[in-house]
This record gives sequence, structure tokens and C-alpha cells, in this order.
Amino acid sequence: MKSKRVRVLLALSIALVSSFLPPAHAHTALELSTPSNNQSIEFMPAELSATFDEDLIEIEGEAVNTLELQSADGKIYALSSATIAGPVVLAKVGDGEYPAGKYLLKYRVVSADGHPVTGEISFSTQSATTIGSTPAEPVTTAFIPEPVDSSSSRWPYLLGGAILLVGILFGVKRKRGSWQK
Repeated sequence: MKSKRVRVLLALSIALVSSFLPPAHAHTALELSTPSNNQSIEFMPAELSATFDEDLIEIEGEAVNTLELQSADGKIYALSSATIAGPVVLAKVGDGEYPAGKYLLKYRVVSADGHPVTGEISFSTQSATTIGSTPAEPVTTAFIPEPVDSSSSRWPYLLGGAILLVGILFGVKRKRGSWQK
């Protein structure tokens, strides 16, 4: 009889304890991306990103989190090294010509539990895009500001401050009644 009670109590305690345990999570999952999956956009964006549901792991000196851009005909386009900010992996699109059409953004990331996760994001562009890093031409204007002598413009403020300070001290001394002694 005693052993039956022990078994029932053990079964109930196991059920109770297991109901409070958090559910086991699978590997990280893609939450959103720029551009998003199956999105049609006007031009190739200057940056591509993917956001996951947990922080990503970085290993110094190794590229464990990567993004790769590929056109529908299999051409691979240059991206900057992927940068990680918590759950976000981001890469800049390299300089060059990007024809209108379908693209795949392939990702490989390492989730917080240490497992690699891979996948693809399909998107298309409607117009050809040229991305370049040529510096902009400087803009010149005919207006040349005259130098201002800062030492002479400081005196009115100092004089005003000194007058204000004397006025405050005079008011405090008068309020205390020291003038009537």
C-alpha cells in the first residue's frame, strides 16, 4: 500500500515538474529579411540583411555567418563580409551592375546553441541597378564667410554676467536685512 502511494506521488511530481519546464527550442529560425522572401522590389538595395529569433554566435577570425547573393543564372555577386549585431546578419552589396531579375540571398549562420543554420531568401528586382562607390563631386559656393574675431564678441557677455552677479548679491544681502543694521 505504501509503495503504491509512493508511485502515485512520484508520477504526479514528475508530471508537475515537467509541466513547468520550458519547451525545447529547435535551432534558430529566420524572422525577417531585407528584402523579404518572394518580394519584388524596384532596385537592388545597398544592404541585405536577415534577422533571426535569437542572437548569432561569432568566432573571432572565422567567417561562420555568411550571406551570398546569386542571380537566377547562377552568377555570384560580391558582398562585404557579413557583420553581426545580435540576431541580425548584414552585408553591403558590392559595386557593380545588377540586372533586373530574380536573385537568391543564401545565408549560413550559427545559432546560440552552436548549430549552423542555412537557408535561402528569394527576391526579384524590376529595374537594373548600378551600385558604385565613386566619390561625389565637391560643391563650391561663391559665399566665403568672413572670419569673426571671437575675442571682441566675448566682452558684452562677460560684462552682462558681472552686472547680473552684482545684482543678485545686492538682492540677497538686502533680503537678509543687513542694510538696516
